[in-house]
Amino acid sequence: MPRMEELDPELQKKAHRAQLILYGVMIFLGVLPFVLLWLKNRGVFN
Repeated sequence: MPRMEELDPELQKKAHRAQLILYGVMIFLGVLPFVLLWLKNRGVFN
């Protein structure tokens, strides 16, 4: 398996973008329950 530095720049760019999207989704899913709990406590869903 070649190292990241040895891959062509286009593939490296795509891999980096995919990693950023993955981190964004993980952070979103980590924050979402707390946001929903906060909204529930404020009575938004009643």
